[in-house]
Amino acid sequence: MYTILIVDDEESVLEVLRTSIGWQELGVGTLLSAMDGIAALEQFERCRIDLLIADIRMPRMDGMELIDRVRKLSPDTRCILLTAYGEFEYAQAAIRLGVENYLLKPIVKEEIEQTVRNALDNIYQKRGSSDHLLQENILRRWTAGTIGEEELTERANVLGFNLYQPAYCVLCMAKKGDFSTALFRAACIEALEVQYDVYGFWDDKGRYLLILGGKEIDTAELEKKVRAAAEKTGALEKMAVAFGVPVNEADSLHISCQMAVDTLELADLRREEAILPVQNTGTNYLADLLAGEIRTLFYEQSEEYRKNGFGHMAARLCGKQRWKTDYGVCLVRACIQMLVEEFSLRSGLPEKIYREAAPAAWPDAPEQAGKEIVAFLDRGWGIFSACLESYSPIVQRTIRHIRGMVLAGEQVSLKEFCTRIGMNPAYLGHVFKEETGLFFNDYLNQCRMERSIVLMRNPNRKIGEIAETVGFSYASYYVKCFRNYRGVSPSVYRQGLLREEETSL
Repeated sequence: MYTILIVDDEESVLEVLRTSIGWQELGVGTLLSAMDGIAALEQFERCRIDLLIADIRMPRMDGMELIDRVRKLSPDTRCILLTAYGEFEYAQAAIRLGVENYLLKPIVKEEIEQTVRNALDNIYQKRGSSDHLLQENILRRWTAGTIGEEELTERANVLGFNLYQPAYCVLCMAKKGDFSTALFRAACIEALEVQYDVYGFWDDKGRYLLILGGKEIDTAELEKKVRAAAEKTGALEKMAVAFGVPVNEADSLHISCQMAVDTLELADLRREEAILPVQNTGTNYLADLLAGEIRTLFYEQSEEYRKNGFGHMAARLCGKQRWKTDYGVCLVRACIQMLVEEFSLRSGLPEKIYREAAPAAWPDAPEQAGKEIVAFLDRGWGIFSACLESYSPIVQRTIRHIRGMVLAGEQVSLKEFCTRIGMNPAYLGHVFKEETGLFFNDYLNQCRMERSIVLMRNPNRKIGEIAETVGFSYASYYVKCFRNYRGVSPSVYRQGLLREEETSL
């Protein structure tokens, strides 16, 4: 569990920070406070501080001097600065000190919460602190869609990001095996920065992401330039590169990023060459529908019900002369999609599915295809089960509790669950994040999104009703979460989902 120290000479600010964030859900066991820099340093002498949140203007010792001393006393402590002053020199000084972020007062709850979550995520991921930390954090939140427009604009001005290009796109790169990517990355950047603004950073899974901004982005031309860079540096058989769809707004960049990441994660990287062709921009609703069903069946603890479910899915896909081998390909994609979402810290899952579960080719005959579908799902469940059992018993129990409560339409509370099982909420929050890679509430919201897609299949249910059923107090917040999850509003998504269900299932 982690310890956080909040330092501000205004009691009202301390109270807001104490009460506006679900600290225990984030794995924070101890929350300390002080009203000036000297008192804060005394806390450092008593215990280890993982994250420091400090105001700049304070009596006796200001926040800048405090962080400068903390850097020498406790180099691993993460730091966030609060200031009522938006002058450029404060931002530049904060960057030089290697802070996670700086936030302007009055405090915006969403900004401070996202900044704290990002800082704690850096601690969980054991990312090193550097002069580029603030830039990497902002790029990471920009591509994830978790930074507000005002905060992004202000940080972009300080960091030199151009948010006013007509088009943006994300490239996602991963190496295959033991191979240095430095020359290839340098060749790509050199080729692309002639025409585009280029910003790069590493993500949690060791993939390198490039953000491109320019007047116009031709993905076919982009693919040619990346391929040429790979050939030039001998990386064509050693790298995998995926391209996101170009978007016309800076605040839509997460859509491009999600497509690039999904394309890479769902691909069969056993192929010798993996400069992946640009995918079409449409959502694969059939894969989403199948992924939801597969997830439900794989979590089913009764072997009889699970096997019957496999048979029903095979019968639907192969019945009434509707079987196409494309359905089999889509089924494999859906299984991989589900596994990658459920076990975000596990690498190599797509390759494992292709190698151990998926058939070399799907049969043309419906009867044979039906048997192959059941066999595939059974093998896929074996992989899923091994991943789930790699978690500790308490994390497995927590996951099943969350899923059961969401399925029943009940509110989920970490504190209530921990009271019932006699466990410290902060400890469980910490263990859950360590093992799954997701904070408790992030996993909860993921389950709510998945459940809402199932409920959308009933055209008579209103979006507001669905939001309430899956646990959202406000439909507007549900819509925002869903946009981040699937890139479009729930209403637009449901239209495509129902069309797909009519034609396919």
